[in-house]
Amino acid sequence: MRKWIVGALALSLSWSASAQELPQPSPTSTVDQRIGLTDFSITYSRPATRGRAIFGDLVPYNEVWRTGANACVKFNASTDFTLNGDAVPAGEYALFTIPGEKEWTIILSTQTNLWGSTGYTQESDVLRTTVPATTGDFDESFTMSFKALSTTSGDLVIEWATTEVSISLGVDSDGESGKNVAKALSDAKRAYRNAANYYSGQGDHEKALATIEIALQLDPEYWYTNWVKAKILYAAGDTKAALKQGKKAMDMGAPDSYRAGYEKEMKGWK
Repeated sequence: MRKWIVGALALSLSWSASAQELPQPSPTSTVDQRIGLTDFSITYSRPATRGRAIFGDLVPYNEVWRTGANACVKFNASTDFTLNGDAVPAGEYALFTIPGEKEWTIILSTQTNLWGSTGYTQESDVLRTTVPATTGDFDESFTMSFKALSTTSGDLVIEWATTEVSISLGVDSDGESGKNVAKALSDAKRAYRNAANYYSGQGDHEKALATIEIALQLDPEYWYTNWVKAKILYAAGDTKAALKQGKKAMDMGAPDSYRAGYEKEMKGWK
């Protein structure tokens, strides 16, 4: 019985130790910010000064720093962007820094699963750039935030104690907007074409023809939409117009893998 009690007590203490949750000295924070049409997200830990000398002491100069505490900083961007004018592909990166008295080196790395900077290698860098280090208001807790926002740019600002560095971010809002418009038009063209096919299959030829014309207005040069119109014309009983429309579709660049089959189909319309 005594052994059972001791074992149960040990198990209870083990469970309590693992289950309890206590305040962390360097709590984790996630900051999300949209700039133009690009979503940025940064996850980092926030140590406090607690009366300590920070840069040049707790955080040595001229050494790779995790930039905060605990795990390395994770930096995410949903689209391609620029950092201090250098192009960076969309994706997730680790953000490391090398603090100096007058300037910092900013590093984006593919080593996103490191604890701190342990195991960091320069070979995994995607980008290195330098920014000035300035003096600002005192910040008790290490802070990363987005400031000076516009539709095409913003600053990622790092602040701790009285040190502040600002990293310029840029995005191609016009380019992303153009992609979105093109996708919307493509989706609309496809939706109208599918609807026209449906109406034709239901025998509503008038509505089918009206709907395929809308699809053609959105993209008149696409061979397949023109082919769908040919099939709708044939189903509506206008064989002559269907053959003319079908030939137009083939001449617009129908792939060889489709052309033979469609041309055979048109011979059956005569």
